[in-house]
Amino acid sequence: MVGLKINNMEWYIVRAQANRERKVSERLLKEGEKGELSGVLGRVVVPLEKVFATKNGKKTQREKVLFPGYVFVETSAIGELKQVVKKIDGATGLLSDRAGNIQVIPENEVSRMIGLHEENKAKEFTDIFSIGDEVTVAEGPFASFKGNIEHIDKERGKIKVNVLIFGRPTSVELEDTQIRK
Repeated sequence: MVGLKINNMEWYIVRAQANRERKVSERLLKEGEKGELSGVLGRVVVPLEKVFATKNGKKTQREKVLFPGYVFVETSAIGELKQVVKKIDGATGLLSDRAGNIQVIPENEVSRMIGLHEENKAKEFTDIFSIGDEVTVAEGPFASFKGNIEHIDKERGKIKVNVLIFGRPTSVELEDTQIRK
């Protein structure tokens, strides 16, 4: 549905201070619901990516902003958007060219950005590994052994790694938290 223009809406980029992108987007959405941008604001997107790590043997997941300092906004009223952005704490203005003209973001760039955002939302911990990857065993009796991944069982969170033990390739089933790339 990204390809359709609703009420002549176009995409713009609101620049935000580092780590304030989500607050700026929330404030823009509030203005779109019952403020100055009511009826003229489309989507407001802060593209995120899931980042996985293991900390003390436990899986951790957090979301990281894919394009730091940028909030993508769809609107048909650039004048009103410009006025609202001036009032939002953490927003530094709209992306413009050297002449000071506010830039419209091409539809194909927005489609690519939203595609990345959607793809990253669906990512899971075991997605960071793939069959054939060379990994190092980080925990357990085979710690510091290197091997290649030969099977991934996402439901159980188990990964079969082919490691060399006494010069012979041996298949070992490990938790996904026990290996590192």
